[in-house]
Amino acid sequence: MLYQVLVEFTCKNQPKPSLPTEWALCGEREDRLEVLKVSTFALVISPGDVQLVASAGCSMRLFEALEVGVIPVVLGDHSKLPYHHLIRWSEAVIMVPKPRITELHFLLRSISDNDLLAMRRQGRLLWETYFSTSESIFSTILASVRTSIQIPAAPIREEPAQEIPHKAGKLAGTDANMADNGDLDLGPVEVEPPYASPRFLRNFTYTAADVYRTWNRAPGPFHLFPHTPLDPVLPSEAKFLGSGTGFRPIGGGSGGSGKEFQAALGGNVPREQFTVVMLTYEREEVLMNSLERLNGLPYLNKVVVVWNSPKPPSDDLLWPDIGLPIVVVRTEKNSLNNRFLPWDAVETEAILSIDDDAHLRHDEIMFGFRVWREARDRIVGFPGRFHAWDVNHQSWLYNSNYSCELSMVLTGAAFFHKYYAYLYSYVMPQAIRDMVDEYINCEDIAMNFLVSHITRKPPIKVTSRWTFRCPGCPQALSHDDSHFHERHKCINFFVKVYGYMPLLYTQFRVDSVLFKTRLPHDKTKCFKFI
Repeated sequence: MLYQVLVEFTCKNQPKPSLPTEWALCGEREDRLEVLKVSTFALVISPGDVQLVASAGCSMRLFEALEVGVIPVVLGDHSKLPYHHLIRWSEAVIMVPKPRITELHFLLRSISDNDLLAMRRQGRLLWETYFSTSESIFSTILASVRTSIQIPAAPIREEPAQEIPHKAGKLAGTDANMADNGDLDLGPVEVEPPYASPRFLRNFTYTAADVYRTWNRAPGPFHLFPHTPLDPVLPSEAKFLGSGTGFRPIGGGSGGSGKEFQAALGGNVPREQFTVVMLTYEREEVLMNSLERLNGLPYLNKVVVVWNSPKPPSDDLLWPDIGLPIVVVRTEKNSLNNRFLPWDAVETEAILSIDDDAHLRHDEIMFGFRVWREARDRIVGFPGRFHAWDVNHQSWLYNSNYSCELSMVLTGAAFFHKYYAYLYSYVMPQAIRDMVDEYINCEDIAMNFLVSHITRKPPIKVTSRWTFRCPGCPQALSHDDSHFHERHKCINFFVKVYGYMPLLYTQFRVDSVLFKTRLPHDKTKCFKFI
């Protein structure tokens, strides 16, 4: 393998002014960036004065390298990089003491390709988030100061829900054909008013040092950005903490047999509910049947129906009374992106995104909710899909064949955190949402790209289900022949936007072994994931 090293000791034009012990910047910015674009590493030599921990020249070299996705190699371990007390620079930058310069070539060659990709990606992420624009720099400064004086960030932006008035008809559940669960005891049906996720819990009571120890030594279920080195200065991450999550007291589980497991939610958050967000378009009968099937579902907070049609519901349409609020939201236009708007009507952290023709049993939904509570930073759902590389055409393909390996979970039946709806709608590049609108397709792929990009983790598939469509329902858009061709194009376009393929493969699937099993109380009690 050929390794090329470019070192210039003379400048072709007048060098930029620099400090006496600092290496000068040569050439114009455009010329330097062209060289960096074909490089893997960029050497950043710290000033010779050990009392000078930072300089304008070093910072310029650092930012230019991060901008083009090159790994900065900082020579001189006395240097202090920007926000060094908050950013884990070791994930994007290699720092080498000057006496070890003779070993530098061997050190760089020892880094694997996977680590190189991860560091280049992380460096680019740092530049985009904190240093790319005046707005991001200013936001980072404010977030740093806010963290130092322990002021929570403002809540995340939410989309105001314009409700469509509707009237309820007969009580749901009277049709025997709607029963899905037999004699299963899935847990208590909430008889008290819906319970929203608590907001601003503990945000004023724990110190910055406590945050740092908690998030680095024992990342909890709320640590949505395990790869992000800011603790907790990252503006979007701080907004997440301030928007109603925080850390919750850890409650012990009750353990027990399969029977006891069914009757109690358990887990580390003793009390929690989820919101069903259902997208629909001019299929009133299908929608009413799907809503009626939700009657009696434990831990359901409310149902938000995203009415994607320009036509209002029929005047004589009778909505089922499921004992919980059904909020029908009017949208400005027919867009699949509306599925992921962070509606203010959603008051829980957990969202179950479900199509209006999806047919899931209550026990399947409950099991998915239990799994999501143990992996709150992941998409947890039922139908799995995967991407594959087409060697002949040198492009990515979308694959829906049955497989033991997957990299996506369709959001037509999946749990995810509400914060991802905020990121999808207001942070993710607009070009991705535009393509979703153009093809009227691929919003589920876009969400999987986003979550995998943020967490560097694959989704979690639960149960052996591969489809979830209700029998006898009208054909959906996914049955069109052009559907898969468009999804191929979407994947390749999204890769260009992100600059790499963020999706990750997994062979992990969660099935309930003892979910329906009743064991004697004097026997060993267990619950197994396979």
